[in-house]
Amino acid sequence: MENNIISNMERYAKYLRKSRKDMEAEAHGAGETLKKHEIILDNLSNSLGIKREQIDVFREVVSGDSIASRPVMQQLLELVEQGVYKGVFVVEVERLARGNTLDQGTVANAFQYSNTKIITPIKIYDPSNEYDQEYFEFGLFMSRREYKTINRRLQNGRAVNANLGKFPGSRPPYGYKRKKIENDKGWTLEIIPEQAEVIKSIYDMYAYHNMRPSDICRYLDSLHIMPLKSNSWSANSIRDILSNPVYIGKIRWKDRKVVKIFKDGKIINTQPKNKGNDVILANGLHTPIIDEKTFEIVQQKKKDNNTAPIPGIYNIQNPLAGLVRCAKCGRIMFRISPTILACTNTKCDNVSSKIEIVEKKILESLKTWLKDYQEEINSIDLLQSNINDIIIMKKASMEKITKDLNECNTKLEKIYDFLEKGIYSVDIFEERKNKKLKEQKQLSSQYIECEKELEEIERTEKAKKDLIPKAKNVLEEYEKCTDMKQRNDLLKSIILKVEYLKKQKCYTKNSNPEDFELLIYPKF
Repeated sequence: MENNIISNMERYAKYLRKSRKDMEAEAHGAGETLKKHEIILDNLSNSLGIKREQIDVFREVVSGDSIASRPVMQQLLELVEQGVYKGVFVVEVERLARGNTLDQGTVANAFQYSNTKIITPIKIYDPSNEYDQEYFEFGLFMSRREYKTINRRLQNGRAVNANLGKFPGSRPPYGYKRKKIENDKGWTLEIIPEQAEVIKSIYDMYAYHNMRPSDICRYLDSLHIMPLKSNSWSANSIRDILSNPVYIGKIRWKDRKVVKIFKDGKIINTQPKNKGNDVILANGLHTPIIDEKTFEIVQQKKKDNNTAPIPGIYNIQNPLAGLVRCAKCGRIMFRISPTILACTNTKCDNVSSKIEIVEKKILESLKTWLKDYQEEINSIDLLQSNINDIIIMKKASMEKITKDLNECNTKLEKIYDFLEKGIYSVDIFEERKNKKLKEQKQLSSQYIECEKELEEIERTEKAKKDLIPKAKNVLEEYEKCTDMKQRNDLLKSIILKVEYLKKQKCYTKNSNPEDFELLIYPKF
C-alpha cells in the first residue's frame, strides 16, 4: 500500500462500528471488537506518519442496517460533506454502509464530492480515482448482499427457536429476565419475583376488581412502582401486558413485524399488528406467572369492553363524538356541557367552541370540497368507452416493464460476478454496468409514469362511481336527520378525523366565535 498521505496539519477521522457478527463473536468469548479494531487502525495511522492528535474518533455500538438508525454515522457524514477531514480510517468499507441503495449512494457521494479518502488496512480509496470509486461502490454492493443473507439466517433461526419454546427476542417482557439454556443453544425466560407480583396484581385488578387500565396506572404510580423504561405507567403498556400470552407460558413471535415506510422524506420503522397466518404461538420452556383461567377472563373482558366504547344505556348527544381531535396535543375532544366541545387535557390550552358552530363549519367545508372536486373530475376529458381499454393497456405495459427490470437486475448482478471472478476487466465492467444502469433508470421512469397515469384514471373512475355519490348522499341525509347517533355515523362514514385549533377566547361581543382552524381528513 502506497504511503500517499503526508501532512501534519490535516484532520482525519477514525470510525469504529460493532456489527451483529462481532456481537455474536463476543458472546462466544472472542473479546471486545472495538478495542481490537482501534489497535489495528492506530498501527495503520502510525505507519502513515499521522499523529494521534490529528484524528477524531467516532464509536458506534448500534447494529443498524440504515444510516437513520446510526446517529454517530450521521454526525461523521455531516463533517465529511463539509470537507473537514482529509481521510477516514475504517477497518473495512462495509462498516460505513450496509443499508439500501439510497444509503450506499449517500455515503459514496459524501466521500466523492468532498474528496475524502477512505483508509483501510488493505487499501486506500481515493474518490478522485475512478477505479477506486468503482471498487468502493462494488464493496458496498457486496456488503449489502452479505447483510441480507445474515439477516435472513438470523430471522429463520429466531422463528425455529420460537417454535421450540425458546425466547427469541433480545428484550424480555416485564416480569422476566433472559436466561441461557443449560446444555443447549438459545435463551429462555426466568421469573423476577418482585416484578411477577406486579403482573399478578395487574391481572387481578382488571379481571376481578373491574379496574380500567388507566385506573391501574394511577394505582401503580401511587405505589411508586416503575415500569422498565419510564417513570410512570401508561394505559397502552397495561393493555400490552394484559394481552401477552407469555404470562401463561407461551411464546408469541412475529405478531408485530418491522415494516419500513417512507414518511416526510425519511425511512422509518413501524410495528403494526400482524394479521397474517404466520404468527407463531408455541408452548414456552419458561414458567408461567398467570393461570390460564384468569388470562381467559381478562381476554373476554377486553373483548366486551372494546365492542361498546359507550355503554348502550347512554345515547350519543354529540354528533362529533370520536371525530374531532385537538391539534395541539392530539387527544380526542369531548362534550363537556350540552353545548361545548373541549380538549380535556389539563395541560393543553386549546380554546373550546360550541358544538353547533364546529359542526356547521365541518359541513360547509365538506360541501365546498364536494363542489370543487366535482368540477375537477368533470374537467378531465376521458371517453368512457375507452377507459377499460386504456387500463388494460397500462397494466400490460407495467407487466412488461417489470419483466424487463427483473432481467436487467439479473444481468447487472452477473456483471458484478464476472468482475469479481476476473472474467471482466474494469473497463469492460464499467462500460457494461453503465449501460445496464442507464437501461434500468429508463425502465424505472417508464414504470413510474405508467403507474401514475393508471392511478389517476382509477381514482377518477372511483370518484365518479363511489366517492362523489356517497359524499353527496351523506350531506343530504345529514340535513334530514335529527338523531345524534345517526348524524355521528354519517360523518364517520366519510371522515377519518378532524383536527381542531383555536388560539383566542371570545371575550367581547365583536369576537368571532368561528375564529378557529379545522383540518379535515376524508376517508377517500
